[in-house]
Amino acid sequence: MDAVVWQGSGDAWPGVSWGTPVASRLGRLGWNITVVPWGDDGTEHYGRPDVLHVFGGGLEPVASGSSAMTGRLSAVAAALTTAEADRCSVLGICLGAQMIAAVATGLLPRPARGGGEAGRTVLRPESPTAPEVVVATAHVAEVPDRFLASAGVRHLWSNPVTTVQGFALGARVVGVQFHPELSAAEGRRAAAAFRRTHAAPPAWAPGHAVDPDRAMTVLLRETAAHRLGMAEDLLPAAG
Repeated sequence: MDAVVWQGSGDAWPGVSWGTPVASRLGRLGWNITVVPWGDDGTEHYGRPDVLHVFGGGLEPVASGSSAMTGRLSAVAAALTTAEADRCSVLGICLGAQMIAAVATGLLPRPARGGGEAGRTVLRPESPTAPEVVVATAHVAEVPDRFLASAGVRHLWSNPVTTVQGFALGARVVGVQFHPELSAAEGRRAAAAFRRTHAAPPAWAPGHAVDPDRAMTVLLRETAAHRLGMAEDLLPAAG
């Protein structure tokens, strides 16, 4: 079970990159992790088959035009092509979800309603396969609602701030605006840092209900990651 974690820009909180919690969470779930740092094109992993590609959160806007962002968008495009051929799975988290939407449809992120959110939130299921979950969140931009009208897109989750909290694109690609990888304690640190840097309004939900292993497992099922060699009986229970 191999995963390539494409690290996003900046730190989730001081001294911790956005890619570190994702890699740690997947490692605890039994995945072998390769991390591609922000600014490293990682071209040897472009479109790599038989792996889970995870495009993590970050602070640099999708439309920045920097060489680092251009490289990441190329990596997203290659992964989506391989996933469409049923050869890999793709998960985009926060910025990663925005990159997937931009590459797949040309739709750039828009400012989140009310200035966004940073803290914890309860997600409303929009699909029979998507259970209610409580997760960490930190964003001031979001995938626009009209993305949901694009071919092959299935709506998974929403909340009062953001309609497109989660989506599936085809059978093996999922994007989420929230941060399933963060525990309640990690979410508090990330939210505090994000509120300082981006002035995002606080979001409150029960900390005891945050279960990142369950949240990540739900997403892995949505990406059909078990078809990469992970037997169903090795996945933690999702419900």
